[in-house]
This record gives sequence, C-alpha cells and structure tokens, in this order.
Amino acid sequence: MSEAQFQPQWISRPGETISALMSQRSLDSGRLAALMEMDSQALRRLIAGSMDIDEEIARRLAKHLGGSMRFWCTRQRQFNEALDRAVGSLKPDAAKAWLDTLPISDLVKTGWVTKGKGAATIRSLCAYFGVSSPAEWRSQYNSFANTFSYRTSPSFENKLGALSVWLRQAEIEADDVVCERWDRDKLSKAVIELRRLTKQKNPSSFIPKLRALCSAAGVAIVFMRAPSGCAVSGATRFISSDKAMIVMSFRHLSEDHFWFTLFHEIGHLLLHGRAATFVDGDAADSSKKENEANSFAAQVLIPPTRSEALQDLRRNAKSIIRFAVSIDLSPGIVVGQMQHAELLGPGQLNFLKRRYRWEDIQAALTTL
Repeated sequence: MSEAQFQPQWISRPGETISALMSQRSLDSGRLAALMEMDSQALRRLIAGSMDIDEEIARRLAKHLGGSMRFWCTRQRQFNEALDRAVGSLKPDAAKAWLDTLPISDLVKTGWVTKGKGAATIRSLCAYFGVSSPAEWRSQYNSFANTFSYRTSPSFENKLGALSVWLRQAEIEADDVVCERWDRDKLSKAVIELRRLTKQKNPSSFIPKLRALCSAAGVAIVFMRAPSGCAVSGATRFISSDKAMIVMSFRHLSEDHFWFTLFHEIGHLLLHGRAATFVDGDAADSSKKENEANSFAAQVLIPPTRSEALQDLRRNAKSIIRFAVSIDLSPGIVVGQMQHAELLGPGQLNFLKRRYRWEDIQAALTTL
C-alpha cells in the first residue's frame, strides 16, 4: 500500500483509515488490539479520534495494517492541523452554546472526550464527532432528529446533544463489527431464523446468534443504553455503502418491546433500503415509512393468517399461552401485540412478559 492511496480529507479522522483497513482484513478491534498489544477500549478511542497516533502506535499500525510509520504520523499531523484550524475559526459564543448542548461530563467519564477547558474540549469534540464545527455537527445529526416531534420544543438542542452522543458511540461500535457486504435478500431470509430466537429467555443465548445472523447480511447490530432524557428504542442507518447499522437500547427491558423494535428496524432496512435513516422512540413522528415498519414488525410476530384469531382470542392467560404455542412465539410478545392493538389494557397480563436485566445483557455482550 502506498501513502498516496489514502489521501486524507480535510477533517477526516485517521480512525476512518484504520476502520477501512480492518474491514479489508476482516479484523475486529479485539484481534487488532491483541496484535498491537493494547486494550480494545484504547483502540476504539484511537479509531474515534480521541487518542493520537504517536510513533510507537504508528509503528504497530504499519506492521499490522500496512503503510509506513511516516504515513500514519503524517495522517495524524494533518488531522491535528485541521482540528486546530476548525477550533481557531470558531466564535466563542458558538463554542459555548455547543458545550452547553452536549453531556460533556458523561463523555469525559467514558474517555471519549479529554477533560479540559475551552478550546481543548472543543477540539476533542470535533475529533470525536469527526466534524469541523457545531454547524456541521448539527447538520450531521439533524437528519435523525427531524423525524422526532420534539424538534420544535424548547429542549430540542439538549435532546439532540444526547441523541448525537448515543448515535456516535453506536457508530464506533458498529465499525468494529465484522460483517459481510449488505445483502437485502440474506436479511429477508434471516427473518425466519431471527423470529425463532424470540423464544429464548436469556440474552446470552440470543444476542450472539442475533448478531451473527445480521452480520451475515451486512448489518452490524449494536446494543447500547438510551441516553438520559432521550426516549429512544432503536435506530437504523447505513454507515457505509455496504454496511448497515441497527442500534438497540433495550428500553423498557421487556421482551415484547425489544423484539417488536428489532423487527421494526429490520423493516426499515428491507422496505426503505439505503434511505433508511431512522430513530424510533416515544417522540417519533408518525409517517408512512414508520407505519410501514410497524406493519412489517407486527406481521413478522403475528402471521397475517392468524391475525383474525388474535382478535377473537379470550383475554386470559390460558388462551394466550395456547395461542402463543400455536404460532411458536412467547406469550409475553403476544400480550404486547394485544396491548398495542388495544385488545388488552397496558397493565393487563404483564406477568406473562419476560423481563431482561442489564447485568445479563452486559454479560452477553462480553462474549461477542
């Protein structure tokens, strides 16, 4: 590989080049981190732009990804110069307004943004988001926020700040998921296998299989808690021409909500293709595409041939369990669909639903 092969864009992160080469070599961050003798979290920070490439890191990148030490050092220097220009041209009022919008303390705690004052923090934020200004950041994430009814509320900017951090962290994790090339037909065929996973109780049983099925179709699935003050359930977007991302928040920690949201996001990918850029949650606007994704998810869970039987179902646990067995589905998910269709009240028969715990989810994620 020659240095001319990777001419960096003005504000392009060196991590973008690292991610591209990792993908070419089918390397995830765990494997590359082991080769480079650094922990996975440090490598993710390197990819995200939150850590600089020094001479030793440049040497290891050259050894395990290609290029030369000079290439990697030059790549970092050009990025730093671009950041310095961006921060230097930013007006103080615009910088302060941006800082007030974002959950800085949370970002510092996680290590994605370096603790500092004024220009140092702004520089770190530009590196993290891969933008040159608050205006570019706003433009980049408005495509998501514009689908939310709270966009006209006084707290819109703060909600956009929390949402953008959640999405950015998901993008970083999705970059690390090794996938085949996007294949709509494969994903469509995988829906049957994915539906079978709904009967498994423990996240450690279904999460690895879920990720493997999605990865084989070019979809990186990420599991990440929703940010405080931002009621999101899931999101879908293409992070490259050949790779889609679904991020799931496990909001409500109930099986019916989780699986409906998953198939809703898959519905966006199958029905809306590369235009699928959606964030879904309580504040999401009702639209034709949202309704289409809702209909898709409902029909995956309750086959259309059995929808009439669902309408006529007796509102008691015994009848619901019998019906669930007949369609090879968890009774709790049937309850959720009946509540959604207003065949049951929101508080009825919830004891049939399985509940997840974050410690179990985290344990499942450590095995991926």
